[in-house]
Amino acid sequence: MEITNQSLDWDSEDLVLWRQFLQSRAGTRLIPKVADSAPQLMHKGDTNEILIANGKLLGFQMAIAAFLALAFPPPVEKETSSAYPALDDDDAWNDGQSVNPKPTT
Repeated sequence: MEITNQSLDWDSEDLVLWRQFLQSRAGTRLIPKVADSAPQLMHKGDTNEILIANGKLLGFQMAIAAFLALAFPPPVEKETSSAYPALDDDDAWNDGQSVNPKPTT
């Protein structure tokens, strides 16, 4: 692995190849096999030990979610357009009335 301070590119070709691997026989077994080695939560013990174990599990779950997000990125939310323009936008309403009258000099 090359160590660099540059951001690593992840393009659509990488996404397709990673998704194909995850859908292969070995890939379908990878995530469940790795998840089997997840840190266990503690049901009793010192508060700090419980919090540390909780943090380890949370980090592990976030890493698995990141691997899955590389193959199945969440859909990009499109900018929602409002069904109605802003009430104080006189140009958008075109009804002959003016909420913001232009100053006359």
